[in-house]
Amino acid sequence: MEITIRAERIRFLLKLLGIWGSVLILWNLFADLVYGYSAQMRGVDYFTAQVVPMVLSADGRPHWLIMLAQTAGWLYPIYALTYLPWWLGTRRAGFWFGTLPVLLLAYALLMIGGIQHAGFAFLSVLEQAKAMVGSTDPAFFDLAQRYILEHFMVGDLTAALALPAGATLLAVGIVSGKTVFPRWFVIVSPLGVLVLTILIGLPLPAPLAGLVLAPFGTWFMLIPNVAAVLWLWNHPDAGTADLFPHSEQRPS
Repeated sequence: MEITIRAERIRFLLKLLGIWGSVLILWNLFADLVYGYSAQMRGVDYFTAQVVPMVLSADGRPHWLIMLAQTAGWLYPIYALTYLPWWLGTRRAGFWFGTLPVLLLAYALLMIGGIQHAGFAFLSVLEQAKAMVGSTDPAFFDLAQRYILEHFMVGDLTAALALPAGATLLAVGIVSGKTVFPRWFVIVSPLGVLVLTILIGLPLPAPLAGLVLAPFGTWFMLIPNVAAVLWLWNHPDAGTADLFPHSEQRPS
């Protein structure tokens, strides 16, 4: 029957996103560590002003390594596709708690890929130049650094709003019991993973804290992707049984 063929295509897509989507997300793990890891910072330090100079200097890492980390930004359109399994599993919760959260999360990832992971490299440009040739005008240096940081923050503003909004709405949809996922699945949802990352990383000492907290964006994508794909793969009818109208079925 045609619906069986289409269901197989869905399973193929799930396999593609589960395996290759996760492999590509691991490149983001490398970029996160280049941009935000410090062997000297404790977990609590990542939630203080100490994180700002560390990010602005990329912890003294070389220019070529920062440019290499920048390439993770190219992959965010693919990362955004990994929310398709979440839409398959939550769409029954309706627009507000199924479709809209996924759209917000996908949009946030696209913006973060362009502004944060491609743009993060520019945050450390002045510090890199200063380390190479020095700075004879501190006032100019500080103003230029401030302007770059402000442009970065404003450019990332919509993502900063869409990300928590989408993650929260999705979590509410799961807890409501209207999705194909069990209620406990909120733990491996984007919001659950973000909260767990903070709770685990916050009390850790250096240098372990940075390994958990610096790549929080990677865990935010990787764990939900693996969890949603595995659940739908093992419950193939849960997310796709009503995806195609019964009228479209025809004997093989």
